[in-house]
Amino acid sequence: MPNQFNLWCCASALILLSGSAFAQVVANTGNNSLSPNDVEVGPATDLPANALPLTPEMIRELGRRYREIKREEERATTQIATPVSRRINVAFIPGQATNIIQTVKGYPSAISFFDSTGQPWPIEWNSNSNPSSIAGGSNCNATTNTGGPAVAAVGFHVCTPTKGSNVLEVTPMSLEPRGGLVVTLEGAPKPLSFMLVGGGGRYDSDVSVHVADRGPHAKVEITRRTPAPDTGSGFLTAMLDGVPPAEATPLVVSGVSPEDLRAWRLGDKVFLRTRMTLISPEWTASEAGEGGLTIYSVPATPVVLLSGHGRTVSAALQEQ
Repeated sequence: MPNQFNLWCCASALILLSGSAFAQVVANTGNNSLSPNDVEVGPATDLPANALPLTPEMIRELGRRYREIKREEERATTQIATPVSRRINVAFIPGQATNIIQTVKGYPSAISFFDSTGQPWPIEWNSNSNPSSIAGGSNCNATTNTGGPAVAAVGFHVCTPTKGSNVLEVTPMSLEPRGGLVVTLEGAPKPLSFMLVGGGGRYDSDVSVHVADRGPHAKVEITRRTPAPDTGSGFLTAMLDGVPPAEATPLVVSGVSPEDLRAWRLGDKVFLRTRMTLISPEWTASEAGEGGLTIYSVPATPVVLLSGHGRTVSAALQEQ
């Protein structure tokens, strides 16, 4: 309605301007047989002050009201939401729970996939599937359908930033959509399923999906140990994210930068969070994250030996 009103005002102004100019010429020449086509309108400065129907003050007032209307429209259709960054663990096993991804219109959610070694696991790409029946092509900005990732979703815009990426960008197309997301990873035995929910005051801005299997770009392990019972447990995953249990005691680290190593004592074990490789003592459980970050569980010890940045270092651990 505001746009139609503005067009009507402009059209009215032009009509009145042309009529006023024509009347002025007729009055000056005294020739009533002239037509508008015979008249050459001079500069606007030659026109009388009342040639335009709107004063500058009226135009400014209309502009102010138009901006207020657009601002209120955006406030009514755009929610204020809190971003959440989290990690979830999945596996190619039957009977596992379906994870929920919370979305809000106007806020994109990034879902990244990693394997058990912390390496990116690319999304399967083919020439037949459609990313979401909305956007095709080799990336989120492409307009032609030249193939797409093996992804299925309804009610949401889903795409990958680049071909062969391990990231999905999900944006809801309405205020409160409900639907599912099915993702097939490169070389995976079966797809992974998620539930997508729109609306609310929080949304998943960054979700790291860690798959309990080795992907096509899995990191080569120097040593192979049988997984201990702690491997993959909830508190170990929380420690990998930098959130230890309340009963864990932080340890003071010396010999290496705190950015390279964090440590906690929990019961009769010590947990090390580092991007370096643990050499000694032998770990009893571990879990890898993206960017080479790993959490190790080792027997209680005052000293650990690590390798990283092209050197081997010894780090001392002591309670505060």
